[in-house]
Amino acid sequence: MAKPAPPKDKKMAGGLARNIMRRTRGQLSTRMALVLGPPVAWMALFLLVPMIVVFIYGFATVDPNNYQLTFSPPTTRWYGEVLDPDEEALSLLVKTFGVAGLQTLLSLVVGYAIAYYVARLAKESRRGIIMSLIVIPFWVSFVVRIFGLFAFSQPAGFMAVGMRSNGFGFLADFMIRILEGGTLHMLIFTLMYVWIPFMILPLFTSLSKLDPLVLEAAYDLGASRMRAFFWVTLPLTFPGIITGSILTFITSVGAFVESEMVGGTDWLLIGNYVYTQFNSPVGLPRGAAAAVLIMVSTLALIVFYTRYSEAQDTGEIKKSKLWAGIRARLVPRKIPSPAKPAKPATPPVKASKSLGPMAADGGTAVVRVPVGGVPRSKFEKTLDALVERLGKPVLGFVTYFSIIILFVPLLLVAVFSFNNAQDSFGTWQGFSLRWYLSAEAGSAQENIGLFADRDVMSSLINSIIVGIGSAFFALIFGLMAAYAITRFSFRFKDTLKSVMYLGLVIPSIVLGISIAILIKFLNGFVLGPVGFLFTGTPGFWEQGLASIIVGHTTFNIPLATLVLLISFREFDRSLEEAAMNLGADELTTFFKVTIPNIMPGIVSALLLAFTFSFDELPVTVFLKGQGVETLPVVIYGMISKKMLTPKVNAASTFILILSVIFVIAANKVQRGGTIFRF
Repeated sequence: MAKPAPPKDKKMAGGLARNIMRRTRGQLSTRMALVLGPPVAWMALFLLVPMIVVFIYGFATVDPNNYQLTFSPPTTRWYGEVLDPDEEALSLLVKTFGVAGLQTLLSLVVGYAIAYYVARLAKESRRGIIMSLIVIPFWVSFVVRIFGLFAFSQPAGFMAVGMRSNGFGFLADFMIRILEGGTLHMLIFTLMYVWIPFMILPLFTSLSKLDPLVLEAAYDLGASRMRAFFWVTLPLTFPGIITGSILTFITSVGAFVESEMVGGTDWLLIGNYVYTQFNSPVGLPRGAAAAVLIMVSTLALIVFYTRYSEAQDTGEIKKSKLWAGIRARLVPRKIPSPAKPAKPATPPVKASKSLGPMAADGGTAVVRVPVGGVPRSKFEKTLDALVERLGKPVLGFVTYFSIIILFVPLLLVAVFSFNNAQDSFGTWQGFSLRWYLSAEAGSAQENIGLFADRDVMSSLINSIIVGIGSAFFALIFGLMAAYAITRFSFRFKDTLKSVMYLGLVIPSIVLGISIAILIKFLNGFVLGPVGFLFTGTPGFWEQGLASIIVGHTTFNIPLATLVLLISFREFDRSLEEAAMNLGADELTTFFKVTIPNIMPGIVSALLLAFTFSFDELPVTVFLKGQGVETLPVVIYGMISKKMLTPKVNAASTFILILSVIFVIAANKVQRGGTIFRF
């Protein structure tokens, strides 16, 4: 039987690709431009250009009669207003920096304790499991996670009622007071609860790479455990400290949903101000000017991080006066050896290059000690014995208690979605599926079951469409970017990496408002005039599913690129050489050899990008337009309107189950796991 001929369009596409490969053979710069051009163009158009447009819109004025924006003449009024100490914006920015700084400091203390226990003290067979338990909740929508905390803060909730009925009323009052909404400590706790994995991951990576021989040498030379920690461990993990601190600080500066849900009116942040101004008919220029404050702080930290990383890689960090000043406060001073010529000086204890550039000379950790070891006082010996005895149990308790805190609220959300009661976390009234399946005629909207509510199911379909669309485009562009980074050498590679890093960590509120303002700019100054010129009707980009997909693709491209970089770097390129030696052309080799071997990374990137998109709220809020809702937006709307029935639990449980399944699948598909390898 004859083999069916391939479709005509497939043959044409294959012929076109082979023709391009043939015409560009030996022209690496041309091939690089073809591969790298699309992802660079996307990130420039929907990440960098929108931020410039936001800056420009800060000089606009709004006609109060027709709400039309105008730049004739440009005005500095809004920038002057947001920088005025007597105005609300600057005071909110200062408050935001204070909250973000305090949250970052506390996250560093707790995160370091957890990372140290997992990397240095836990059994090796358990490390992967513990890190997975820490990271998996991070991939669940933070709206769902914050909603889970409501179970502990409601005076009439099952937790408080159960404690009081069993004689623990004082404990119930203490719990409610600690988790009371509208307070600073609740806002700080919520931000830590949501973003602490950003701190733990880089610290875990730094601590895992620390050569144990250095610590053993310090102990052999008489250093106590506390002194070895402050003199050796802490300085050598400084890169992880910087990375984790920048990530958690940036995400806290851009927070507005978290403060809206738990901050009350007293602890709203600069993000809430930007969101409010954006939704005001005449507040867009003021909101743009305030958003620039968040952008500047974000960019400054990213520039700091990239410069630090470059200095690390090149060894220039030791030549910089700035870094020297920082290191002087973090790296211990050398202790001079006693002046006894009869005895030779103790040679330095050297560590391998893998210890990192925070070592004393760009790769070598030097510890000079007096002959006979480091002298220890009686207090230090007592403290060392205490650390030796209690250190591991205390750090283990902090780690496992933190995991319990991460998971218990999510479990309660799921369990109480089956409660036959009217309140989300009310006392248990019996098992029921009504909040999933009930479709009673004449019932109020909030009392209709999840799968019987047309609006919810429509939002679910929208979430799936957006997730699939953004994951597909992110995979294509991420595959091209990762291939170019690993296969070509070009001058702006570090710049591209910085842009990808920016796309991954930029506050969602900045990305959302930037693309939304870009769409307004295109409608007013590009699409409108061009459409009118050629068709007589102004062109218009209406916000909806397409704009949401654009926004989600923009933050998913860096994610897909990072995942695929791992696959390309672990791929054995000798397989490609063998295929080409056997007569396969470059295109056949790529699709028959390269793609199958990196398929785990491709599947992992697709699953993670879909999960990230499916759970996303802040970007969607700014880009959804009228009448388009996704499931997280619907859940957030029900919470904001105080419609706290177990239907919210049911919707949250659906997101929770889907996210956990996809993340675990992505981690299993890619060898060695993906979710904590970034």
